[in-house]
Amino acid sequence: MTVQLTFIALRWLHRPHGAVLRHAMAGLVGTVVLTVTGYPRLAREAAGLCRRDRIMTGLHRMRWYLTHGWTAHLWPGSVPLFDPTAGMSPGIVPIMARWLDKRQGQRADLARLYVLARGIRNARDTATQQTLMQGFQTLASQLVADMPRPNTTKKRSGKSAPQFTLDQARAALVAMSQIDMPWYVISGTFLGAVREGAFLAHDYDIDIGIGIADFNEARLRAQIANSPDLAYVNASAYLNLTRDAQGLWRGAPLPALYRVMHVSGIGLDVFVHHPDGDLCWHGSAKHRWDNRAFELDDYTISGLSVRGPADADRYLTENYGGWRTPVKSFDCSTGTPNISFPRNPTAVAEHLRIALRPDGSTDSQIAQLILWQEGYLRRDADRTLFVFPWD
Repeated sequence: MTVQLTFIALRWLHRPHGAVLRHAMAGLVGTVVLTVTGYPRLAREAAGLCRRDRIMTGLHRMRWYLTHGWTAHLWPGSVPLFDPTAGMSPGIVPIMARWLDKRQGQRADLARLYVLARGIRNARDTATQQTLMQGFQTLASQLVADMPRPNTTKKRSGKSAPQFTLDQARAALVAMSQIDMPWYVISGTFLGAVREGAFLAHDYDIDIGIGIADFNEARLRAQIANSPDLAYVNASAYLNLTRDAQGLWRGAPLPALYRVMHVSGIGLDVFVHHPDGDLCWHGSAKHRWDNRAFELDDYTISGLSVRGPADADRYLTENYGGWRTPVKSFDCSTGTPNISFPRNPTAVAEHLRIALRPDGSTDSQIAQLILWQEGYLRRDADRTLFVFPWD
């Protein structure tokens, strides 16, 4: 029942809405945000999302204020991952920062990291950018001061898979055939097709690739909306900052990952593939995986005809190393030799937030490991410090 309700809600939230509903939702969201923050401009900004028919983002924004304002005691548990500055105009970000300056506690400090990260990306001169980066480093160092280096020999369980029946997986891939773009299977789904001729029993989603030359976001979303069996969830853009001629860290977001939900509850991750010299890469806000450029060939998975990388051994060796030996526990952040992590301060803020979860979960341990291995954390005497290792 929960899966069905989630699917219905996603379909409703992402469909076009009439003016009456959009303005009613804008009134609700704006009133709540104003009550929680006391800042009219923050309220108008959140309400404006609903008026522009971005109701899902408006509701996310409203919930974020509720979980970080004086109402936070009503949500004592963990807060879902959400960048509070997503879709926000640069002029509103400093107002959010002023409001957060009045909040205290780790939850507010972690939120400040997202605001600082957005400021780093928006900065127009090197002095401002360096000041914001220093502020990020100082705050992050305070948060991770007591974090020890993780034990890299400790066995981690990886993600626990939901029920993933063959019939559900087949139905999800059949529904994908309604997407009129030349897509192909990649990663774990392709591994199952090659090694077992079927979906991996321990997998938790279906991995799809589309070349950037064949990709059209508006058409993808329209075709998802026209399919009764699919619902659009969200998108994750890839952003990697590099120094420009003036010395500023700059970068433009690229389409990378589009998450789709099948009516059965199975997720389909649609990765846009980009050429880079003799490489072809795909990723998300937090990851990038490189493969040598590949052609496509025909394969079969659980009786369904699909396309996939032509040189299967080369592709799967790049992704998994010894791919012929099955494993029952796997995490895409640590189990792939061809992975890298972008210089993206917002993604770093998210890694930090996951790493600082008090539950000691596998996700938390993996985030800690990434931060240490990528050079963001270092031990100094009896405390841990955060640094940007980009220079």
